[in-house]
Amino acid sequence: MACTNRRSNTNRILFLLITSLLFCTSCSQNLFSRIEFNHPGGSFDQPINTTEERQSFSFLLFSDLHVGRAEDGVYWDFDAFYAWLDAYPGTLDFALHLGDGTADSTESEYRQYAAFMQSLTDRSLPNHAVLGNHDVRGVGRSLFSQYINDLTARRFSHKGFSFYLLDTGNASLGKTQLDNLMEAVAADPNPKLFCAHVPLYAGPDMFYFSLKDPLERALIVQTMVKNKVGLYVGGHLHIDSKLYAYTDTTHEFVSESFHGRDSLIENTLPVWYVLTYDVVSNSITIVKYASKRDNTIAEEVVATIGMP
Repeated sequence: MACTNRRSNTNRILFLLITSLLFCTSCSQNLFSRIEFNHPGGSFDQPINTTEERQSFSFLLFSDLHVGRAEDGVYWDFDAFYAWLDAYPGTLDFALHLGDGTADSTESEYRQYAAFMQSLTDRSLPNHAVLGNHDVRGVGRSLFSQYINDLTARRFSHKGFSFYLLDTGNASLGKTQLDNLMEAVAADPNPKLFCAHVPLYAGPDMFYFSLKDPLERALIVQTMVKNKVGLYVGGHLHIDSKLYAYTDTTHEFVSESFHGRDSLIENTLPVWYVLTYDVVSNSITIVKYASKRDNTIAEEVVATIGMP
């Protein structure tokens, strides 16, 4: 009888262990189900200038425009932003939007998104954008190509730097895009910035908001450290910013959102940034601007980080 009870208990334990493993496997499959192992684009074969001498420059950075977002408390302060932009005392060479230009990838939202980007062009501010997870629903990638840029992933060079615009709309680059990225970066002697919507890592507390494939993350970090990629900029987080160091000259910065929200879930202000590269110190300074509810613009130096 004792032997029978022991066998019964052992069987129950084995059943529970197997059930737990199956549950965990199911969770893992759900977690990684959005990864695109064969991404539709991202050749990074656009011509770049690899002989240009480095020069100092500044550019505007913002993320999560989210045209069409209708949750309680979401708001924008376009008037304050335009007034700040028109009065900005320095020179901004271009603007970079880090994705989620839309709320649901609808064509009407893409038209509004394109109109906002055109408003920057009308102010003599060239602009670039990457795809966010809210921009790829349905035929979102096709609408991005139609209204924002022909390519969802690409590169360009500016004053001695190369900027790589990554398509992380599915929380992954996918094998094809990642392979092409690693090959292109290895052959590019310029110092570089990676620009994406979904953060790379930015610390263990960012697990939910970062790229989902650990191997992909490891390969990207390795690529950055080995090939003079001084900064990875991302968005997606909304509620806060993050600055994370992989080495003394390899960092990741996660920006807050361009829209604000006044709710129990999010209590945020509309935020944008100016990043300035200084050739003498070989560093980038990140300055944050926030449209406060008293109709003033707050200015704060986030950090100055060294470049390769």
